[in-house]
Amino acid sequence: MVLYLFFAVLMCASFFTDVDAALVSIVSAAMAVLAWLVIFEGVWIILASIYQIFYSKVLAVAPVLLTIVRGLVVLIIATVLDALELVITQGVTI
Repeated sequence: MVLYLFFAVLMCASFFTDVDAALVSIVSAAMAVLAWLVIFEGVWIILASIYQIFYSKVLAVAPVLLTIVRGLVVLIIATVLDALELVITQGVTI
């Protein structure tokens, strides 16, 4: 998650400064890979928690909730960065 936030800050910095397009594409690719890793990790944790319900009759709520929150944070960051990039590159039209 911290690595994703680092790349998000790096992407924000590239909006306001003149950087090479290759750097922006590498950062975008790294953010996409990390987002998919967060999603797959979340699915894995949720499936493991469901398996644990059948095995021990106890639901591990904290890992499931934290995984959902982590996925929502990644989704919100990606949406805000996409909106910010759209506003910076194309401007605001009414």
